[in-house]
Amino acid sequence: MKKIIINKVKCKKCGDIIESKEVNDFKRCACGSVAVDGGHEYIKRIGNKDDIIELSKFENIVIKEVKKDE
Repeated sequence: MKKIIINKVKCKKCGDIIESKEVNDFKRCACGSVAVDGGHEYIKRIGNKDDIIELSKFENIVIKEVKKDE
């Protein structure tokens, strides 16, 4: 499982770097070609994927299974 640390992209058309920091924190670049949303809860991208440089960072989460004695 991965935890979102930074939810950020760069627009190849206008060069804007935009970051969503909270849930429903929708951000669009200056030229309107790409947008991000989701903060640290989910990754949402709007626009043509060829116009996006992904800059997001993730942290791997290890979930340890705890077994109960029967």
